[in-house]
Amino acid sequence: MNEFTNNTVVVKKWNWKVMLAILFILFAGFFFWQQRSELISINQSLQKVDSVWLCIGIFFTVLYILLQAALYVYSFRSVDGKITWKDAIKLFLKRNVVAVFLPGGGLTALAYVPEEFKDKLGDNQKIHHSSVIYGFIGIFSVFIVAIPVLLFLMLHQTNVPGIKPAFITMLVMLLAIGLFARSVQKKGSFYRWVIKGRPKTEIFLTEIFSFKIIWKQFWYATIASILIEIVGVAHLYISMLATGVVPSWEASVIGYIIAAIFLIISPFLRGLGAIEVSLTFILVKYGYSTADAFLISLLFRIFELWLPLAVGILYYAKNVSLFFHGLFAGKKDKP
Repeated sequence: MNEFTNNTVVVKKWNWKVMLAILFILFAGFFFWQQRSELISINQSLQKVDSVWLCIGIFFTVLYILLQAALYVYSFRSVDGKITWKDAIKLFLKRNVVAVFLPGGGLTALAYVPEEFKDKLGDNQKIHHSSVIYGFIGIFSVFIVAIPVLLFLMLHQTNVPGIKPAFITMLVMLLAIGLFARSVQKKGSFYRWVIKGRPKTEIFLTEIFSFKIIWKQFWYATIASILIEIVGVAHLYISMLATGVVPSWEASVIGYIIAAIFLIISPFLRGLGAIEVSLTFILVKYGYSTADAFLISLLFRIFELWLPLAVGILYYAKNVSLFFHGLFAGKKDKP
């Protein structure tokens, strides 16, 4: 009887997680059906890819996931919080799935806090604070890397449609987050205007932005995020090598930064479509054929989007199987 009661508690605790996981799976099914032509082209193109470089690209994807975990670890530490590396990897994988399939992309993902982490960390404020730091540094590191790249583009008068508006949008987002957090912490005039007549908003903003930064850990997190950008550049370069074309570090750096900017401002599906088109356009400008440029873009997205997404979906699928195991075990033991 006690075992049945314990199983019932487990089922209730896992219920909302499973419903969310099933929702993600439904979204994924629709998503993959909509993109079936792209998936077919990926399958056909992979037959021409160098398997050695493909494996190296997968290795860098593992490194990418570990660096994302490092960004979470040091983001927590920067607000005097703590998270294990194992939990940081899980948190990234889960939020990455949310960022792909739900509106709002990365912002929606940062607002999502799995129950298991609430239980382990025991302080919801630390989770929210670290999420703010994580999101800010994610934009900040792209901006740091993008400045010299955009200066290069301007000096060489490279015509890249949409890059200036995208960069300005990213800069405005970065400044807005920083200034708004400062206003909340200092109880500035803009903060007072926002909360006027909104007591619930005041409580929420105070909880989210009332943190003191440990700058040493903040800069460690920034370094981890810059390394993520470097891995992204490496992924694009490896994609060139795997395709069999003459690789170019210049095209890899510029192509990645442009893709990263579009990723930040994309509200849905992590820039799917916009990134492929813009990246293909850039590579064609560097002398690659349209077919080669498109294949390079697809390989790059496999390393940066599809593989981490697949791992995250598999993790959700594991949670679903555990739920049903507990459910059926509970029914079996029911007196």
